[in-house]
Order: sequence, then C-alpha cells, then structure tokens
Amino acid sequence: MVRPPRRNACNYTQPDQPACPGRRLPSGRCLTHLSEPDRLEFLASLSYGQDIDFSGTTFTSDLLNQVLDSARDPNTRRAGFGLAKFSGATFTGPVNFGSVDFLKDATFLRAHFHDEALFTGAEFHSNLHFGEAKLESECRFEGVRFPGLAVFANTSFSGATSFTDCIFSRRAEFRSVTFSSASFRRVEFRDRCYFTESMFSGRSSRFTSAQFLRQADFTSSSFRNTAQFRFAKFNSGALFTNASINVAAFRDVLFGREADFSNVTFGRGLFANATFSTDANYNKARFSGKCSFTDAVFSGATLFHDTRFSQDAYFVRAKFEQSKRIGPMASDGAIIFNGASFENPVILEASATDLAFQQTDWSSTGVLRIRRAKTDLSGATFASAMTVATNLKPFLSVDGDAIDDSIDSGSVQAKITSLQGTDVSKLLLVDIDLQECRFTGSMHLDQIRLEGECQFSSSPRGIHYAGWRITRWSQRRVLAEEAEWRSSRPSPRGWNAPSMTASVAPAALSATYRHLRKSFEDSKNEPDAADFYYGEMEMRRNDGNRPLSERYLLALYCLVSGYGLRAVRALIWLGITMVATLATLVLWGLPSHAPTAFSSGVIRGNTFQEVTTTPKPVNPTGPLLSRVTPQRIERGFRIVVNSVVFRSSGQALTTSGTYIEMSSRLVEPVFLGLALLAIRGRLKR
Repeated sequence: MVRPPRRNACNYTQPDQPACPGRRLPSGRCLTHLSEPDRLEFLASLSYGQDIDFSGTTFTSDLLNQVLDSARDPNTRRAGFGLAKFSGATFTGPVNFGSVDFLKDATFLRAHFHDEALFTGAEFHSNLHFGEAKLESECRFEGVRFPGLAVFANTSFSGATSFTDCIFSRRAEFRSVTFSSASFRRVEFRDRCYFTESMFSGRSSRFTSAQFLRQADFTSSSFRNTAQFRFAKFNSGALFTNASINVAAFRDVLFGREADFSNVTFGRGLFANATFSTDANYNKARFSGKCSFTDAVFSGATLFHDTRFSQDAYFVRAKFEQSKRIGPMASDGAIIFNGASFENPVILEASATDLAFQQTDWSSTGVLRIRRAKTDLSGATFASAMTVATNLKPFLSVDGDAIDDSIDSGSVQAKITSLQGTDVSKLLLVDIDLQECRFTGSMHLDQIRLEGECQFSSSPRGIHYAGWRITRWSQRRVLAEEAEWRSSRPSPRGWNAPSMTASVAPAALSATYRHLRKSFEDSKNEPDAADFYYGEMEMRRNDGNRPLSERYLLALYCLVSGYGLRAVRALIWLGITMVATLATLVLWGLPSHAPTAFSSGVIRGNTFQEVTTTPKPVNPTGPLLSRVTPQRIERGFRIVVNSVVFRSSGQALTTSGTYIEMSSRLVEPVFLGLALLAIRGRLKR
C-alpha cells in the first residue's frame, strides 16, 4: 500500500520504500535528499540562533555535524538554534549535541536514535520536548540545566542513560518512560517531577544524592532491580503508590513531607537511617525479602496497616516521635524493634513468628497487641502503663476485611520469652503464653499484673523412673527457668527445657517465685499464688547454700503436706498415722480386760469413809493375733478419733498405750490442720 504524499514533507520515494517524511525545505526536498549544491547553499544560509525545522529528517553523523558547524558562533564556537524541531527525526549514527545552545523550545518528539546520543554540555534556554523518542544506545545529559519544561514522556532508553548533576528548574515529565540503566545522581528537581508508570529494567537505577524540592511522583513505576536513592532528599511529597521495587535502597534518605509507599510491592526494602519528617505510609505494602528500617526516624504518623513481610523486618534503634498507631502488620519471619524508642502514646499491632523489643524505650503509655509471635521484652523500659495482650480476633485491613496472618495451624496466643532486665512495675499482660518466659533478673516483679488466660509451664505428668527411683511430680505451674535447671541435672526425670540457655541457680529462682507469688496475692488471687509458693519452697529446699538442717526440715514439710498446699498428702499421712495408732493400741495399748473398780469403807464413830480402788491395767498376753478382736478394735478406734481432735478418750490404757495416745494426740491434729490449711488455700477468695 502506497502512502499518500504528506503536506510539507519531502515525499522522496525509492522502490519498495515509503515516502520520505522529512520536512521539505524551500528547495523542495528535505535536507537528506537535497542535491549537493542545494544542500551547501542551505547550510551556508544557517547562522547562530536561527529557527530550524528538521522534523522527520534522517541524519547521519556527518550530516548533523555539517548542520552544527554551519550554525556555530565564530567567537564561542558553539552552535545555536532558535526554535529547534527534530520531531520524528532519525539519527543513524552517533550524535553529539554537547556544544549546542537551544535558545528556544527544542523538540525531539518521536525522534529515533540508533546510536549514541550525547547532550552533555548542551544548554537549553527554554522547554525540551523529548516525548515518545526512542534511543537504542547510550544517552547522556550529564550536567545539563533545564530551565523550562523537560518532557520525556513515553520515551524508550534502551542503553545506559545518565542525567547526573542535571538541574530541572521546572516540571520534569518522565511518565511511562522505559529505562534500561538510568543514573540521576546528584540531580536537582526544583519543580515537580513525574516518573509515573515508568519502568527501570537495568541492574541499578541510581538517584543517589538527588534532591527533589517539590513533589516527586513515582506512582505505579517499576524497578526490576535496585532503586538506589541513598542520600536523596525529598523536600516535598514522595509518591510511590502501587510501584514495584525489587530492591529499594533508601538508606540515609530525608523525606521532608509525606512518603507514600502504600500498595508498593517490594523485594528487599533498605530504609536504614532514613528520616521521615512527617507521615510515612506503607499501608498494604508487601515485602518479599528482608526489610530494614534500622536507625530510621519517624517524626509523623507511621502507617503500616495491613503491611506484610515475607521475611525478617528490622526496626532496630528506630525512633518513633509522633506515632500513635503502628500496624497491624504481619510477617512470616521476625519483626525486630531492638533499641527502638517510642516517645508518644502508641498502639502497636503485629502478627509474626518472633517479635523482639530488647532495650526498647517507651516514654509514654503503650499497647502491644500481638498474634502468634514469640516476644522478647528483655531490657525494655516502660515510663508509663504498658499493656501486652493477645489479639484473639484477626486484625482488620483498611477495607474492613480480616487480615490473613496464618503461618501455621497453631494457636494465635502470643508468647513472651523474656522479661530479663525489665522493670515490670507498670506492665500488664493479658492472655499471654508465659511457658517459655524467663523472669529472672526482671525488676519489681511483685508489681506485674496478669489478667485473662496467662499460661505457665507445668510440671511433668505421670510416673517417671530414674534407676531404682520412682517419681511422680506434684502438678503445679512452674517457670521456664526451673524446667531448665531440672533438665540440666543428672536425672531430669521427665523435665524438658524449653530452650538451651544457661540454667539459673535455685537461690535466684526462689526470689523470682516469691515476687510472682506476691503479685498474685496483691491481686487477691491467693489460690493461684499457691503454686508459686510451692515453687519458692522447692527452690529453697534445693538451694545448696542453705543450712542442711533447714533443707531437711523443708524436705519433711514437703513430704507430709506439700508445704501445706497438698491436702491429699496430709490426709494420707493422717490416715497412716491413725492406722498405726489403732494397730499399736490394739496390740499393746489396751489392757487384756477392762479393770473393775471396787469400793471399801471404814466406820469411825459417826463418820463413814469410802475408798475406791482401781486395779492397775494388765498388759495383754498371748499371741498377737489373739489380741485383735472386734471389741478391742472398736475401743481403739474411739481413742484414735478422739486423738485427732485433741481429746482424751478417758479409757484405761497400759503404760505403752498411754504413750501411744500422747503421741497420736500430738501428731494427728497436726496432719489434720495441714490438710485443712491446704483446702482453705485452694478455696480462699
């Protein structure tokens, strides 16, 4: 199909070739197809600052150099054009506009550069229109100043492109541009710049030390490899909404106004030492690789609503100055806030495998709502009331839908693994799993508050064997440190340590149990405080630094009543004592027959004096089995029951029986009292 001739076009034709689209000169042809005499005549007519129109013209390197040489100022040796139109022009070889002054608008719309294009050293005095151009090789604008509009929309840069040290005084348009390798190092954008829907496909796209004085818009842009913005300064808004960035390198970046990274898909995110002067918006952002906000400063709102990290996220030593709410965020790995500081009242919501808040500083009230995570609060400082709670219901997204934070099918209950070195006087724990928590070394532990379903580890169940020793542990709440200590002993007998940290000595554990017991007692929860009293006594009994006599006394106390907390144990010993008392009474304590008292009297004058004599009880004789009769058992049982309630039976007993009764009246009420004390401890409000 033959295209119709274009108006004002050269329309020079060759067989099987389309008509030439070059701008027709007064001689009737475009510059490329002019005859040699006409071309020389036209070039001789050019002068510095003259308007030119080479739209659609095809330039070789030599032809372009001839044009530039014809338009040079003889004094400065720089070429100069007034209104310069190169729209649709084709440059078949390397071109160099480095010594050209564009005094008016320069237009390269839909221009096609087949080889290197150098504009370094060029001076633009007005607007530059480079839209829809195609550059197949290297392109350089290094050090160029753009005083007017700079429009590169829909341009394709297939080779290395450099705008290093350029200054854009007015709006810079890079919408829907395709870059292979781009460098904007030390560029200064004094007005708004737009990189919306642009694609950076090279190994690295460098904006190092760039300055954006007005809004920078990278909405829906795509960086297939590294987006290097280190030391960049965004004095106004930075918009990256819906962008895709494989490696976001924003170390040491200053965001003077809002930084909007909402709905951005990141590979790795590197924001170490970044400063967010106002709001930082990462709502619905997705990080598939590791993310670092180490030493970042957040001076405004910190928005991480429905943000998802597929790997570890680091907020180490980050500073949150005005943040009121952080999250809810979710991570398949760990979220680490070690050394971070929170200067305002803040609510932080997160779901992760691990959360670390070591050495964090909370200058005001805080609420930490967690799902699933193992949380380390060792060394944290709480200046005001702090609440750590399990968020049993799923977090909600910005749209009100439940956030899918499922990592496995396990419990959503949050765990705290350490409170060592933490002042917990202002700490409230709600529905927290404390089975692996290390309390030893925390301060003011007696003032910690626990509400809801806070779970502790428990002693081993069942019967355990260690050689000839058979052990059945009393069921109670225990601390992770005790489990570790018992597991480290030669015969653990059923104890399994939750972690491999060094065990804590019984002396320190005794104090830890005592402080926790006091915390429960101050909360009017004496039944649950009993378990911690039991643990305290157990650690005192196993403390090798205590006197041996005290340890034996505690061992006896544990044996007979479980430190006054095991009613069944005391009742068993009471039953054993009663049976032993009954048996000894039947066999040796009761006389062979009840002695019969008789009376006699003497009459002296008008006086009668009566004397009653009771024979001494006779010890039973004969075989022991012959002494076991129902009558003797019944008499012995009455004596035993009276002894339990510290009463004398009043029956005649042998000498042995008298001592047996005295002993039973001393021992049996003690066992009964211990049993009643244990029952009262479990039922007391």
